[in-house]
Parts: sequence; C-alpha cells; structure tokens
Amino acid sequence: MAEDYTYAEAAEKLRVAETTLRRWVSKGRVPCRRLGRLVRFTDEDLAAAYKACPALAGRH
Repeated sequence: MAEDYTYAEAAEKLRVAETTLRRWVSKGRVPCRRLGRLVRFTDEDLAAAYKACPALAGRH
C-alpha cells in the first residue's frame, strides 16, 4: 500500500518550500488526492512532480 503524504511531508521529500508545492498544485503541475478539505500526495504524485519540474531532477 502506498504511503500518503501531507503538504509538509511532500514538500520535505521534494526539498522545496511548502508554499512552492501549494502553488504547483494550484497550477496543476503536481497531481494530488483530495479527501474533502484534506490534500494528500502519493509516491507516484511525487514522482510526477520530478517529471513536471525539471529543476527537481538533480534533487532526486
């Protein structure tokens, strides 16, 4: 079973600021799962973030 990450946890794994991750989600650059008001990220969502944002490629 895949682990779900909060904004803070996902931002830490991606090594970006949480506000940056929130902006990417609002622009549709990073996929996420919405559970009511909660937003969660899976490992696949984070992998997609690396593909959508080439600047992250060196941080992987």
